[in-house]
Amino acid sequence: MKILIVRYIRNPDNYFFDLFDAASAGTLNDAGHETAVVERVLAEGFAEEEVLEGLYQFAVDFAPQLIFLSYVPVSSLPQTLADRTGAVIASTGSSLLLEGTGIDYVLAEPDPLALVQLTEVLEGKREATTVAALSWREDGISRRTGIPLHTIFDIFTQCRIDYDSFYRLGPGKAPELRKHVAGDWGCPYRLVAPPTPVPGELPAWVPAGGCTFCTRPDWKKLHWDLKGPVIGQQMDRVLATFPNPAKLIVIDEYGLANADDIAALVAGRPFEGTELLLSGRLDHVERHGRRLEAALELLRESNTIRLYQFGIENLCDDVLLRYNKGLTFTEIEAALRLIGELDERHANLAVERSFGFILFDPWTSLDELRTNVKRALHLGLDQYRGQAPFTSLRLLPEMALFRQARAEGLLTGTVADNVFGYSVDSGWRFRDDAVGEVHGEMLRRRGELPPWLLLDNLLGQV
Repeated sequence: MKILIVRYIRNPDNYFFDLFDAASAGTLNDAGHETAVVERVLAEGFAEEEVLEGLYQFAVDFAPQLIFLSYVPVSSLPQTLADRTGAVIASTGSSLLLEGTGIDYVLAEPDPLALVQLTEVLEGKREATTVAALSWREDGISRRTGIPLHTIFDIFTQCRIDYDSFYRLGPGKAPELRKHVAGDWGCPYRLVAPPTPVPGELPAWVPAGGCTFCTRPDWKKLHWDLKGPVIGQQMDRVLATFPNPAKLIVIDEYGLANADDIAALVAGRPFEGTELLLSGRLDHVERHGRRLEAALELLRESNTIRLYQFGIENLCDDVLLRYNKGLTFTEIEAALRLIGELDERHANLAVERSFGFILFDPWTSLDELRTNVKRALHLGLDQYRGQAPFTSLRLLPEMALFRQARAEGLLTGTVADNVFGYSVDSGWRFRDDAVGEVHGEMLRRRGELPPWLLLDNLLGQV
């Protein structure tokens, strides 16, 4: 079978990791398929239609039977590919992608072993009901298997990473080379149930615990004796193709618990000057602070450790409860203070302004906005998350809060492209019309003032 993996990246700041696409390509090729990965990044000064046309033409020339989309930042992308090639279209992301986008199958995450299983379905060798985390339409009804994703350990002990299958088209790649290694899919907080359950019984594929806006899978704790060699092998494969990566991003929400072990893997390889990016829960900074400091000491002459995408989410305790974040504002304030202290003690610690934040959701109140403004200015939140006042909740059927919004009649029934390029979103409305007006004015007047001051100004007029 001829298989084309398509990567269209709207955001040049490339968190849209190609690791799993490389593993998919290598594994599919080893299984006897002819597989290529084509990537195009939207660059400043280029019209999106022109950039997409390059992808479409590549696909037509390659003539695949199956096209797999890593991301669907533009909902018209899959249907156009289907019309031009006649291929079966699959993607990774939410089952919402089955709603009128031309997609035939959806994998919850970019699981290469599940993609191999899907090719076997198309070849008549297995039933769709046996594929891990697969969604599809049958007789006009969306169906989904309850089979868990393959573990990272299984994927990277069974799959071959093949970066040589990539065709990276102009107008250009991201200005800095970011590569990725993976330790685990899920979050160790996933099993913590919210204090107030959402209405109704949740399907097995909707997480009943953890943050209510999150779709990450269950966490499978893996001892470092097993995890370490798998991460090390991924590092070696990265270096074999990209000898001088600017940044190495660790995909593992429990990464700080092994920060010193990961640093040792970096120190034992030619990663001189490469930044090591670690993420996780904000409360892990204190819980695993000693290991982080040990990692900083080990790499102090050779590498910077950059903290990225730690989830703050909101500064109002009522919202943090709604999100089942497991943090209070006091704890957030203490964690950010600790990061500041570590930054002062270690010249090779840095913070990326990418920490998770959600300001607007269907239930946002004016008082919650006022609390966020006051506390954000107090904390200097801009140093941890840029443009936070313009953030809003992405709602997907795999999220507990989607069920809450549906039960309260707050869904609009629309499907829209996501501005950040992850996947389409379900449309929703504000419960409080006044908040909706503030949100609309924020977007309309963007750039007039620094974001938090603009929001403060608008709230003063309500």
